Amino acid sequence: MSFQRQSSVEKSAVDEKEKSSVDMKDSSSSQGEEQSPALSYAPAESSKPKLPYSWQLVMIVLTCLCTFGNHWSNGLIVSLKTTIIKETHINNSQFATLVAVTNLVNTFLCIALGFYIDKLGGALMSVVLASFHFSGAVVMSGAATNHLNSYPLLIVGKVLAAIGDGSLDNAQHRIFSTYFAPGKGFAFSIGAIWCVANLAQFTGQSTANVIATNLGTYAWALWISSVIAGFSLACAITVFFLDRYLRTRYNVTDQTSGLRHTGQIKRGTFNIKAIKFLPMTFWLVVAFAIFENAGVQSFVSISTQFAQQRLKKGAVIGGWVSSFYLLLPAGLTPFLGIYIDVYGKRIGFLFLSGLTFLISMLLLKFSHSVPTFIAAYVFYALSQAVTPAPQVEIIRSIIPDPQYFATGFAIKKSVVQASIVIITTAAGRLQDLSPTDSLDPAVTLWLVYAFASVAISGFMLLMSYYAPNTLPAARLSQVAPRDMPEEVEKLARHQGIVVRKPDPEDEGNGTSELKMKEKILKSPKHQSGILSWAYLMIGLGIIFIGWIMFGLGVNWGVHGSVVAGTVGE
Repeated sequence: MSFQRQSSVEKSAVDEKEKSSVDMKDSSSSQGEEQSPALSYAPAESSKPKLPYSWQLVMIVLTCLCTFGNHWSNGLIVSLKTTIIKETHINNSQFATLVAVTNLVNTFLCIALGFYIDKLGGALMSVVLASFHFSGAVVMSGAATNHLNSYPLLIVGKVLAAIGDGSLDNAQHRIFSTYFAPGKGFAFSIGAIWCVANLAQFTGQSTANVIATNLGTYAWALWISSVIAGFSLACAITVFFLDRYLRTRYNVTDQTSGLRHTGQIKRGTFNIKAIKFLPMTFWLVVAFAIFENAGVQSFVSISTQFAQQRLKKGAVIGGWVSSFYLLLPAGLTPFLGIYIDVYGKRIGFLFLSGLTFLISMLLLKFSHSVPTFIAAYVFYALSQAVTPAPQVEIIRSIIPDPQYFATGFAIKKSVVQASIVIITTAAGRLQDLSPTDSLDPAVTLWLVYAFASVAISGFMLLMSYYAPNTLPAARLSQVAPRDMPEEVEKLARHQGIVVRKPDPEDEGNGTSELKMKEKILKSPKHQSGILSWAYLMIGLGIIFIGWIMFGLGVNWGVHGSVVAGTVGE
């Protein structure tokens, strides 16, 4: 084993491990783990008062609203597809370019922005990214005003908005990872984000055509979206100043480091070498997201047209039916977050989301009756409900150093973006090859994605119970936070991990014996990181395939159906 798991490990061995983790300072846990069984960080002694729960609630509400405008606009362009093609005189391949630009821009941009979110903090980057989205929304609105109907301006606006759209939710997660520890509100805060996000997307998607029809031009739908984007930018600016006020007025502990939250720029965070310290469980979660996350989110792009074909109804009815799936996640995700905070079971929820996605696609593939169609969309809504919070929370849970949470999340999101482009382009090609323009052949692609996601999550679930020492990070993500100390000690004993008790001054900086063991358990067993680099190369290969598929799609003139920005978690 790479950690020399012997009955006695000298301090130098531990220090060597700590230094090798890209200078990841083990600011892990608080003084006194018995009082903090979830392995969160207790606030250090200070003359300043403890942060009140009321201010934490205000931070949750304002941070959730930072992406309200982003998610409102997610379904607008696709919902207005017929009108935009008619008014701008473009074809399907040009429309495909318009709606896919968010996914394409963020296949690489998400990773770079993830590094900077870790380095500069979520509050500052929320302002920067919300500003990009707002500027893009205004440009797109102007492109449709006074019958200008400029396709090039729409592209420029989408590119600007894409810079903000792809990583704004990552910045939100980084803010919450600073203020909330796993098992102590972090999962609930993520659930709250996606409650607001689904409500925003449902409202924007379902009212786009109503606004355009009643006000005479689709420009009004875009301008209303711009106003809401401006409101979200105002919320992001408020969060930035609120964060400064809270850390000045109160004793706020950064739950990613265990140290006092000062808002200082972190040195050494922008380091690609951090990738080699991501454990096997992380890459399995990425593989799961490539199929489940991309599959669930990309199906949104055909849901309206698919509902029209199966129900034999018009666009308005199809739009309302296909948007209904957003309401169940909106009501359920905060409660799922509370459950995860209390009981864990993160991989169990990954398996559940894959299973409900598989049942939904099986029903759509092998039955054409209306009741079965409705049942399929209910299972699809359930899959949407249990997808975001567990995936975000598990990334935070399984990486050895939570200060690199945004980096790990960005890697996953970039690959998912490419996977969305791949499946939607292929689905559009299959639809174009159908003599009746049917989407039935394309459902096979989503069925394959669903099977793959169930296989990967099922494997992780089995390993977490029957071979916990093989994937210790997976096992630790399953246990309830209150049982974490006992489980860490159990796994450490099985693997022969013994660390020297930290010095009193180290304990004052947030280091504890239990957190050191947890960090070693979650770290890769091979310090060279060869496997991690290999997995990263596979991810980059998927990204390149996504770009190639997009180019082929433009050449084929396939139906533009990628929902910009819909990448889930």
